[in-house]
Amino acid sequence: MRTTNTTRTRTIAMAHAAKNVALFLLAPFIGLVYAVLLPFVGIAMLLWTAAKALAASGALGRTTHFLKALAVLLAAPFIGLVYVLSFPFVGIAMLLWSAVDALAAKLAGVEVWNALTVGPRYQAA
Repeated sequence: MRTTNTTRTRTIAMAHAAKNVALFLLAPFIGLVYAVLLPFVGIAMLLWTAAKALAASGALGRTTHFLKALAVLLAAPFIGLVYVLSFPFVGIAMLLWSAVDALAAKLAGVEVWNALTVGPRYQAA
């Protein structure tokens, strides 16, 4: 019987051996990734099954309305905080707008007919 130990078969055998060694060394880390991701996969499957059951029962509309109301309730304090923090800057910007508006009217020699307007509305003198 003739043995076929050519260069190609030796290279393939060494590649398989290297692959087996790499998998042997990486196996604990692959198992760790599976163990860490298992709870998230379980929660995702539970949510998917619950969503399918809600869609089948017709309660999906009520559930989405409830979740929207809950999201707005949870977001409201943060939206209010953004408003409270931005009010001083908005007030300063309004004062500067009015000052620039009055200064432009004075330099142009026109009389401002309405001081509470937002845009530049001048009346010829």
